[in-house]
Amino acid sequence: MPEPLPLNCPYCGEAVELDIDESGGSRQAFVEDCPVCCQPWQVEVVQDQEGDWNATLRTADE
Repeated sequence: MPEPLPLNCPYCGEAVELDIDESGGSRQAFVEDCPVCCQPWQVEVVQDQEGDWNATLRTADE
């Protein structure tokens, strides 16, 4: 299991950590609620050639 990714909520700006489910493949898209403000994120997760994970959080209206 990879280390959680440190990110910031696109709604409230709070620091959050995103856990990656490696069994979902090297490219994933899903919705997850912020643990601080409960707003829904549009999450995109990609694993690069070196095996590192990168994530982008967007608001529902982006």
